[in-house]
Amino acid sequence: MFEFPAVLLNTSTGVIESEFHMYVQPQEHPILSEFCTELTGITQNQVDEGVPLNICLSQFLKWIQKIQKEKKIIFSTDSQSNCTSEAKACAFVTWTDWDLGVCLHYECKRKQLRKPDILNSWIDLKATYRAFYNRKPKGLNGALQDLGIVFEGREHSGLDDSRNTARLAWRLICDGCVLKITKSLDK
Repeated sequence: MFEFPAVLLNTSTGVIESEFHMYVQPQEHPILSEFCTELTGITQNQVDEGVPLNICLSQFLKWIQKIQKEKKIIFSTDSQSNCTSEAKACAFVTWTDWDLGVCLHYECKRKQLRKPDILNSWIDLKATYRAFYNRKPKGLNGALQDLGIVFEGREHSGLDDSRNTARLAWRLICDGCVLKITKSLDK
């Protein structure tokens, strides 16, 4: 795990209102492979100047808390459906379950880090896309192409992937899809 990106999509306007991005210092394998650099565009210098995962997670939580306060956002976990009228529901959206269900989950376990509870539920946009359009997309870029949307930026760059996932989510919403949590990890 070398990169930790997130964007905040306003699902009423389709506008990305805020972004979070940090490079994570790999602890066990500090030297990036050529394959990894070519795939993601991440350089050795960027990860060398990155932060350990625990620092990244605490910075991420600070970002979340700031936007929760500013924009009156609550993360709707099934247990706390006590929405006040002005609070806006928010959920994490990923392309597949890999990032939150496998990668971050095991990385935190291995490093004995407490993973923020809000990262235990999310919407898998690939599964949502398949169910809604009844099509099997070939990756995030393939899903965008199927809908006539051009991928912006570099594929496999975390922040660009996040922005394009948000654009795809917005398209699904515009087409009438109701986004619902697809995966929740048991505490």
